[in-house]
Amino acid sequence: MSTPDPVPMYPIMLNVSDLTTFVVGADAAAADRAAVLAEHGARRIVRFEGTLPTAADFAAHAPRLVFVTSISNADKAAVRDLATAAGALVHVQDDIPRCDFHLPARLRRGKLLVTVSTDGAVAGLSRLVRDYLAHAVFGVEWAARVDELAQARRVWKSRGLTMNTLFEAIADHVTGRGWLPRRPQRPTEARNES
Repeated sequence: MSTPDPVPMYPIMLNVSDLTTFVVGADAAAADRAAVLAEHGARRIVRFEGTLPTAADFAAHAPRLVFVTSISNADKAAVRDLATAAGALVHVQDDIPRCDFHLPARLRRGKLLVTVSTDGAVAGLSRLVRDYLAHAVFGVEWAARVDELAQARRVWKSRGLTMNTLFEAIADHVTGRGWLPRRPQRPTEARNES
């Protein structure tokens, strides 16, 4: 039996601070998921270690996100059904058909967040590319660089620069300091980041 091709996912940055999130599993992956959620501001994390959430738990807490790690396939299906019925989005580790969303490999340098994904097709490759970028392109110095650019951008905006001229000013700043090997060309299909 062949595995279906992964569905292309829409990338999004999500504010999890006020979202109730269930983390189901008693393994290190579940603990890591809860810790990373907390690092990203999640304040309403409900852990299920050695137990499964029930319909009453879903009704009482109304989670928006559900993360599932090491439980049996039958239990994964049951949790997925409850979560879907409650309107929650589900991520089941290493089980693409049961996922509403994937988690990219992440590289954080202060406010700079670089993510790499293969739409769930080859998670190991995402981690390899992330590690390459961490060592060869985006070292720890990028945290301070982002802060420097953010401060400069605020000044430029206060002077009335438009989105296009802001991009040019940022590109000139990065190029002038030699932070990237050459001036990036603005792709015509790119959407402006606000």
